[in-house]
Amino acid sequence: MKISTRFLPTYKNIWILSFPLIFASISETVVGVTDAIFLSNYGLTELAAFGLADSIYAVSLFLILGFGDGIQITIGRRAGEEKHLEIGKVLNQGLYILTFISLVMILFVTLIVPLITVELFQSKEVHTAVDLYLQIAIFGLFFHSFNLAMSAFYVGISRTNVFIGATLLLAITNISLDYLLIFGNHGFKELGIEGAAMASLTAEIAVSVFFIIDIIRKDYMQIYGLFEFEKINTSIIKTLSKLSMPVSMEVLIQSLRWFVFFLIIEQLGEEALAIATIVFSCYALLQIPIEAFAETICSMASNLIGQNDEQEINDLVFKTVMLGYLAVLPMLIATLLFPEYILAVFSPDELIIQNTIATLSVIVFAAILAVPANIIASTVAGTGDTMATLAIEISVSVSTLCYAYYAAFIAEYSLESIWFAEVIGWGVCLLLSWFWLRSGIWKRLTF
Repeated sequence: MKISTRFLPTYKNIWILSFPLIFASISETVVGVTDAIFLSNYGLTELAAFGLADSIYAVSLFLILGFGDGIQITIGRRAGEEKHLEIGKVLNQGLYILTFISLVMILFVTLIVPLITVELFQSKEVHTAVDLYLQIAIFGLFFHSFNLAMSAFYVGISRTNVFIGATLLLAITNISLDYLLIFGNHGFKELGIEGAAMASLTAEIAVSVFFIIDIIRKDYMQIYGLFEFEKINTSIIKTLSKLSMPVSMEVLIQSLRWFVFFLIIEQLGEEALAIATIVFSCYALLQIPIEAFAETICSMASNLIGQNDEQEINDLVFKTVMLGYLAVLPMLIATLLFPEYILAVFSPDELIIQNTIATLSVIVFAAILAVPANIIASTVAGTGDTMATLAIEISVSVSTLCYAYYAAFIAEYSLESIWFAEVIGWGVCLLLSWFWLRSGIWKRLTF
């Protein structure tokens, strides 16, 4: 069967690919947001602990996310070249790497991380809750890595509709189990934050099964040679590693940035940390369409280069940014006009809601800058110049954390002023990414 995997950068094609990816982005966001909503109604300590535990989980993903991006960029390039069997080889070798990494990180988080966190957290109750969550949720790392590889495959070959079903399954599974296990509804044992961890783990497993069934049903195993696990191909491994290691370091630095940011907030007290967790959950929701368009352009830029159509990249960037604003602006306007209603979903506490509104306005401003900044930075990644994206992330993290530290401990600004660090970070990202893309330095790369 002959399947075309080449991409044309029209508004329609960008939207067709990105719309399912908006749902796909929910697959990483809905678990955290749902947990935050339920845990905010369960206890302040559990809500505060979840924000920290989620940051640690994000840090443990750094290599997995890096290699996931490397797989996606490489598959996008091979798709542009229409080398179908090479696509399968890239995915198969990538699964070897991701399986090994996920098992190592599971051991690290279960055995080593508790020894570190006990020295970092002021509150013993928060530390205990963080450990209870991670000792269960971390096993989802294995299934999350598989799901990430499958996502890279589907995006790379421009077949993203599958994400709608996968995301709906993930959301239904996670929300249902949160309701049953956190509070002990309908005869289930009340597990609190452990119930949230079990819900997240089960949701990841369900999505893995969904992807396997879809691949078998659409005969992708034969068309692309998927799951034909031959011996390790050192050439493909080297290509993936060269692309992925800078991305992995970028993800690690980004995750550590959020972890350190939350540590700074934690020093201000449990209420400030709870507010920050709610704000972060809202911020994650606002980022869903932005991340979806960024993921699309990363793969499609690589696809265009595979077709030798580099001159189309600027047009692709412009159209993607315009669509990004069309998708995110209604959400931003609703957030500014009706903050109380949005925050009421996350917390029933009127005082918490009132104290969160000002910070919510700051992240709306940050999201406006994030649209072009994230999309252009992802275009740079799609060219294969992942060392450049690493340099950009280092610059963003340094500027963000330096300001946050100054605002919190030296100037003693309000919480919303501390969150202005995100505005500064996206501004730095936009300037550096635009300069690098316009310079054309990335054209020196081949893989």
